[in-house]
Amino acid sequence: MVFTLAGAFYAPVGINYGFPDINVIGSLMYTSTNEAHEFISNIPTAAWLLSTSVIVSGIATIVSSFSGHKNAPVTRGIYSFLVIFFVASAFWSPLRQGRLLSSGLPEVRFVHDIYTSYLVVRDNNQYFARIMTTGSVWKPVSLPGQHKTYILVIGESVRRDYLHAFGGKYPNTPWLDNTPATLFTHYISAGPSTVLSLTNTLARSQGNVAELNNNIVTLASRAGFKTWWISNQGRKGHFDSPVALMGESADHPYFTKSASSDDRAYSPDDQLLPQLDAALKQGDGKKFIVLHLMGSHPQACVRTRDQYDIDAGAKEISCYIKSIAMTDKLLGQIHDMAERDGGDWSMMYFSDHGLSYINKDTAGAYLTHGDKTRENYEVPFFIVDKNQKDRVIIPVQRSGLRFLETFSQWIKIRDPSIALNCDMLSIANCSPVDDVLNFQGQLMNYDKLPSVR
Repeated sequence: MVFTLAGAFYAPVGINYGFPDINVIGSLMYTSTNEAHEFISNIPTAAWLLSTSVIVSGIATIVSSFSGHKNAPVTRGIYSFLVIFFVASAFWSPLRQGRLLSSGLPEVRFVHDIYTSYLVVRDNNQYFARIMTTGSVWKPVSLPGQHKTYILVIGESVRRDYLHAFGGKYPNTPWLDNTPATLFTHYISAGPSTVLSLTNTLARSQGNVAELNNNIVTLASRAGFKTWWISNQGRKGHFDSPVALMGESADHPYFTKSASSDDRAYSPDDQLLPQLDAALKQGDGKKFIVLHLMGSHPQACVRTRDQYDIDAGAKEISCYIKSIAMTDKLLGQIHDMAERDGGDWSMMYFSDHGLSYINKDTAGAYLTHGDKTRENYEVPFFIVDKNQKDRVIIPVQRSGLRFLETFSQWIKIRDPSIALNCDMLSIANCSPVDDVLNFQGQLMNYDKLPSVR
């Protein structure tokens, strides 16, 4: 019964994400009640049928064990044979070698993976919380030509091939289509999920360890900027995500949701605009403002209240297209606010990661997190400056794993801890990084991944 219930409950997750690794456990620990509800409601019918079949099979097995003539010598002999042959033989070798927990036996591995992944995420949380109490190593020097206001907008779950401005077939980016901007058409995210991507994008890493205290917010602060972190992603309380911890290092952190707030299914990103307006109007010094959006986070139809303008053959895909149009409209509003109150300003936008298809080319198709295709990492990235007149295309590869180099050049500072080997804002090749992180936090070659459009 224990294995039946565990298998039935985990089947919808396992069928899409595999065994319970640090990504699955981390997502569980960082998620809110509302996000959990959205995930459950987005589970396809086939996954629920799999769970049902596990339960039915388990019940049938339990019922069958009480049927028949169990006291008959023949039956007892058969049961003894099964116990010895299947159970003892399976456990004997791992026990003899002293590696029962790492034996790979499904029942053992499932429990072992949950426990070890929880320990890793917990230890990382403790490390992140501890390191955020220490000062940063930044010693930046401001360079000539610095803008007064820098606005960084971090999108969520946006595939580059779904933006019309980046070659997508659906006309869902009218503002960006008609705005002089610098478009990076081959930018790849550091990881396939929010925490993995942004901790390795926005903070300095030494080896495989992200130094959250050495992040873009503390860098800008050391360079004399007043800093804001305005987030629609929320703060979780006891298990603050590493991204929220970086946000809290700003002079003015603001989260629309927290552990004590009333989570709502519909949480539009335009509710961040009053906070942006206040930040733009506060004081006259240099400002660095981060807006962290909910964007196109699955389920897309939750983002759009089930509304869409273009029928792509599947409701969730149609809503996804609409969610990007909503972000494009929001970016236009941010642009107009910066023009009005930002003085000499510059705005950068990129998405944390892309998504993968489930049930592609069917009426039940939708997009979710994954790490098996290039589209999980191919995201939009662009910069718009005040008074920019021309549209510029950067057709060479840039990586989130080298974002600090791009960021420091954009915000016009120089720091001895950040490499300055190439102009990341030009069409120079800059020795592109071909590695990306998978769900286990391991580096793999992006170029070897298949493309599924």
